[in-house]
Amino acid sequence: MIAKAASTEDRTLVTIGIAVFNAADTVERAVKSALAQTWRPIEIVVVDDFSDDGTQDTLARLVEGHPENRLLLEDKNRGVAATRNRIIEEAQGEFLAFFDGDNESHPERITCQVERITTYERAFSNGAPVICHTARRQLFSGGSQQVALTMGTRQNAPGPAGWAVAERILIGTPLKDGYGACATCSQMARTSLYRDLGGFDPAFRRSEDTEIAVRLAKAGGHFVGIAEPLVDQFMTRTSDKNLRDERGFTIKLLEKHRDVADRRGLFEFCRSWIEIKQAWLEDRQVDFVRKTMLLACRHPLQTLRRLALAVRNVRLNAAFGRFMRPATNTRHG
Repeated sequence: MIAKAASTEDRTLVTIGIAVFNAADTVERAVKSALAQTWRPIEIVVVDDFSDDGTQDTLARLVEGHPENRLLLEDKNRGVAATRNRIIEEAQGEFLAFFDGDNESHPERITCQVERITTYERAFSNGAPVICHTARRQLFSGGSQQVALTMGTRQNAPGPAGWAVAERILIGTPLKDGYGACATCSQMARTSLYRDLGGFDPAFRRSEDTEIAVRLAKAGGHFVGIAEPLVDQFMTRTSDKNLRDERGFTIKLLEKHRDVADRRGLFEFCRSWIEIKQAWLEDRQVDFVRKTMLLACRHPLQTLRRLALAVRNVRLNAAFGRFMRPATNTRHG
């Protein structure tokens, strides 16, 4: 996707927000990719969540000589959601794009996302909030890689919006152009959207990106995407990336937004599906088959739908399961 050129005078300020924790060996890559963006004007707001590995020294060096950069240091570790909320509070740009401290965004990413949002707003949103994600290229330590798609990539057409997106995420209800992840590291929206939503929920140290997506969907938000992978996501192992926490926060997410599942009478089904997915990710094959058969007896149609969706994502989920077993380091990502 090639964004239309615009003069500097026509361009609005974009804030690039980078939440960082113990990323001394990777954060330079992230900051340099922010500085390399073709869009101007930009500001880069880096918030360090009380790192203790030398990250702050690296950041101080990177900020020096670059007036676009602002470095903010937290006085205790609050988690990635709270750190991103600090970025939202500090942002001066009309648009806010989130980068991660161990990833690299392609130089044209900001330009493409601003163009995607503004073009869509003029044609389809009718004043509703719009959020944009790009596809990501996930790079694993062993040298393998894969592309993680995002939703809403059809051009010249309305994107997924409203409660239908919340149901797709939590229940698995089929939705045209509604498949793919909404990772914060590839996300951009107007800064006012984040403030109107109240930011990220700091109670979520995992799944905070999914939680805010569900909240936005329930508020009538539109989800648009860019099919090209404009973010290289280096899959860094960290202590908060483990299957136990992933299960816990997924359950917490379902319980917080129980009204979505309850509208279809599917809360217990969704709760059971979390346990089935957990068994598969942990490679407990016998348990997976047993739990799936029991659920199919109670909810045959819904189970078949979820299995069909799982098959379409089997490669991504398999890589995710391998990556999450086990995690040893400590870094936001």
